[in-house]
Parts: sequence; structure tokens; C-alpha cells
Amino acid sequence: MKNLFVFTSVIFVLLFQLGCGSDEDKVEVVTEPDMTEETGTVETSTVDEKIILKDMSEDEVLQLTSESTLELVTVIEGTSITKLKVRYRGVRDFGYGFPLYECELIDPSAEALGGIAQGMSGSPVGPPGRVMGALAYGDFFSKAPYRFWATSIDAMKESVDHKTFGELLDDTAPGAPSAVLNSTYTPVKTPIMITGIQPHRIQQLSEHLKDTRFNFVDLYSHIGSAPSGSEAEFKHDLAAGDMIGVAISTGDIVNAVGFGTVTQVYDDKFVAFGHPMFGDGKASLPVYRAVVDGIVPNLQVAYKSAELSGDPIGTITKDVTPAIVGELGTVPEMIPVTISYHPATREKPVKKYHEVAYGQESYIALIAALTQDAIRMERSPGTTHCEVTLKFQETDKDFTRSFWNISTDAFLETYINVDSIVAAFTSRIQNTAGKATLKEVSMTITDKPQIGLAEIEEVRGPTNIKRGTSATFTIVLVPHWSSAGEKRTIEKEITLDIPGDFSTGSADLEVSGRSSSSFLGSIFFFDDFDFDDDDFENEIPKTLDDLIEKLEDEAQDPRVIEVTLDSGNFGIEIEKELIVDGFIVTGTKTEFITIESQ
Repeated sequence: MKNLFVFTSVIFVLLFQLGCGSDEDKVEVVTEPDMTEETGTVETSTVDEKIILKDMSEDEVLQLTSESTLELVTVIEGTSITKLKVRYRGVRDFGYGFPLYECELIDPSAEALGGIAQGMSGSPVGPPGRVMGALAYGDFFSKAPYRFWATSIDAMKESVDHKTFGELLDDTAPGAPSAVLNSTYTPVKTPIMITGIQPHRIQQLSEHLKDTRFNFVDLYSHIGSAPSGSEAEFKHDLAAGDMIGVAISTGDIVNAVGFGTVTQVYDDKFVAFGHPMFGDGKASLPVYRAVVDGIVPNLQVAYKSAELSGDPIGTITKDVTPAIVGELGTVPEMIPVTISYHPATREKPVKKYHEVAYGQESYIALIAALTQDAIRMERSPGTTHCEVTLKFQETDKDFTRSFWNISTDAFLETYINVDSIVAAFTSRIQNTAGKATLKEVSMTITDKPQIGLAEIEEVRGPTNIKRGTSATFTIVLVPHWSSAGEKRTIEKEITLDIPGDFSTGSADLEVSGRSSSSFLGSIFFFDDFDFDDDDFENEIPKTLDDLIEKLEDEAQDPRVIEVTLDSGNFGIEIEKELIVDGFIVTGTKTEFITIESQ
């Protein structure tokens, strides 16, 4: 069994909500914060002006004196722009190939806000009317003044025309999945809000995603709904300081969205965040405006609570070290994912629909696991069967693969197995046969509380068989007590026809379950690749169709009992199979048979 546990991916839709007026001619509201000593809360006064910032080059920044006063432009509540006071400290080189500007948040409201909050990434910083960079990295667990580092606007603007690996490889690819940070400073991470996920699952997933591509994001369990709205509600343009949501997946249960701030707009393009989201290079993620529902306090670092608003207004096309780059207007295609889940507690299956961004195919596994988890509503031992069907843009041939798992908690096993199936085609490293662009994904998941495990106990039948005759054997299996009937055992018969030229003498009758493990707490069985060293006839697939055919041919059914009569000495070998429906069969028994002449 090959476990392709590769999280290039799982996992989540970025819910950033950008706010602006509903009328094109209406000026945007800008607020200056003022903290009242009595309440410790932030009060704002409005300024009737539209935020338009001019780029400030590194040469100009070098002319600033230490302790120069700057402004940080961001959204604290709703869609209104707020300006916070910042002190400039100097230019720093952290080995990125571009400078970071060290600053301090010194605004009187900073402490009430909880300092630097996740979701502020990308907030423009500079003298009034200028933008020298974007808040991107912070020093957490600190007290006021809150120190942070800003990515230079020069580097962010260069990202707009930067050629990614995905673009160099194939200009038609919708998305191309691909710098880890170890220092006293860390990214002001993008909060990824995930609906349909329970808090304990966040912790479980975070453990598995440690030291992977999720260095620049934090996962949060979120109460919300699928993005909805009308195009008339919001304009399809952006300005510096606006909040946005970048969606990885949306749908009936799972909505994974990352929130951040726009740094600067160049005609129909914009830069945001000031650091990567995942660092995937070429990207294809839908962008929404976002509304901030205030700052949520946290013992480690505060974060903005935000919601998507309206329909998508553009696409994130690049995800590189200095910034994410977006284009306004065109909305990207998404991968439709349909899940039909039949829990043991319901008479009929429940269908749920989602969409996943191209380049983020690993989130399909997350959607499957979370959909099952949400409808199941409990963590109980049981047996799960799942069948996954993938349709591709490059071929009319579909791929279908199924798996079984028996576990105390089906969530992780479903996640791992679905990820393995999808990654076999969408992982650029794993799939060496041919480009596979998913057109549609559908799956059925069925579970039951019984432990569908049966182990081979004995084989009954004749010990002497004449050539040219038939012999019937009875295979006795002992199922798990939860699945056992009144007899407590299962008996299956199989008949072998012995050829007239079969070798006489001693022969081995081996009866083996396709799944040769015994149940120890949590196991799963996957119709996976066959890496038999003796299989010299396996051809390396050269096309996507070849890969589909190869993987289908190598599928293994864990319900199968394999029966082999072998005379040894390279003689004739008789092989036969039977299925024990509803059970994963384990165990092996060998009987010694004497073959006699007629």
C-alpha cells in the first residue's frame, strides 16, 4: 500500500472581504483612530477622502531619518479605512533579495487593537500619501511599541511582471502548485477561515501540516456560509488598504478563505499581503471583497474576523515571496466536487456540492473528510467505503478508484486516501505520464457502525485429489463480533478443477485475504499501486490514458480471498478468487495437498 501523504496542497478557502462603497461616485470613508482612556476602546472619526497612494522607492526611503513618523493604512471594522501611526526604524536585509523596512506601531489605539493582527498583512506603510511597503512580518509576544517589518513596494511591483515556473512550463495551465522562515520575526500570517470544521480538527490538521507549505497561513475554525451576493453590491475595483478574501474552496459545508490587505493597485492589477500565501508561483484563485467584523483577541496574536461579500471580482495569478498578484475583472474556473455521503444514521445519502481552485487540488481530500465529519456528527469506530471518480480535460477516459477503511475515527483515513488518489494525477512529481487537469470530481462515501473485518480461520476439504477431477473446499472466516451472525462464522465454498497434466505429488493450497493485516485500533485498505519486484511485465505509462489504465489494472479489492494451488518446481499453478461482500478479509492459511494420478 502506498500512502501518498503529500500536503502540497489541503487546505482551505481564504475568506477576505474587501469593502467599498456601493456607488462609484461615492468617496470612500477614511477613519483616524482615537482611543478613549475610560473604555480602552477605539473610536474613529471619518475623513472624506479617497485613499490614493504614490509609490516610494528604496532610494527615497533611505533618505528618511530614524524615528520618522509614518502611516499604516488598513481596515479595522467594516469596510472603512483606518490610518494608524507608525515609527520608521531603518532598512534591513534578511536575505530575500529585497529590503525589509523595520517599523513600530506606536498609535495610541494599538494596545486596544491587540497590536499587529493577522489579516493586516499587505497594509500599506509610508509617509502620508505614499506607500513604501506592506506590513508583512512581525515580532509576536511583544508589548508596545509593536515592531514589524514591511516588504518594499519596489519588490512587490516587480512581482507583477515576474515570470513563474508554471508560466514557463505551460501558459495554459490554470494553476501550478510549487521559503520557509526561521527567525525571531515571523510572517503576519494570513488567517484562513474554514467553515464546516470543528476546532479539534484544526489542531489535528495543523500537526500534520507542520513544516509544509503552510508557513504563511494559520487555520481557524469559522462560523459562516458560502460566499454570496450580487455584482451591484460592490464595485469591481480596489484601492490601497482594502480587505480581500482569496478563496481556495467554496461550497455547502467547507469554505476555506484567506484574508489580507491590498497594498497597491496598478490599473487592473494589484499586489497584496507583502509575503506569499503558499508560495506556489503561478496561481488561479478567485478574489472577493471582504468586510471586517472586528479584531479577535488571542493569547498569541490577534486576528481580523472577516467575511466575503458579493461575487468574485478577479483572480490571484501569482503567489511569490514579495506578494500575491491579482488581476481584476476575469474570474477563474474552479473544479466542481460532488460528494454523496450515506451515513449509517440516515436512510438516504446526502449530496453536497463544492468548488476547488485549480492548483489547490489537495483540498479535495479535506472537503471529503470534513463533509463526512460534519454529517456523521460523532467520532465512533466503524467501516467506511469510498469510491472516487476523476474526470479530466485531456481525455474522455475517467478514473475510478475505491478504498475501505476501518478505524476509531474515519476523518484522517478518508483524508489520506482521497489525497492519495487525487495526488496520483495532480502532483507534478508523482505523475510522470501525462498532464492531468481535473474537469470534475465525484465520490460516494458509505459508512456503518459494524467493524467489517473477517479473518480466515481454517480451510476444510480433501487432502488427496486425483488429476482430471474437481475438488471443493470450504473456507471458514471469523468476523468481528459487531458483524457476526448467529453462527458466529462465515463459510464460503470454492471449487478447483485439477487439470489432467497437473504434477503429481505434494502441492500447497494457500488461502489468503487480499488484506493481510489484522485489526489493531485503526487500519485502512487502499486499492493502491502494486510494487511487486517480480512483476517484470509492468510497462511504464507514457500518456495519461496509459496511467489511468495501469492504475485501474492494479486495483486491489480487500474483500477478495485468493486461493492458489501450487505444485512447485515451476509446474502448473491454479489461481482462483472469491469475494466476501461487506468484509475486509485478512489472514492466511496453507494446507498440504497430495495430487494423485487418475
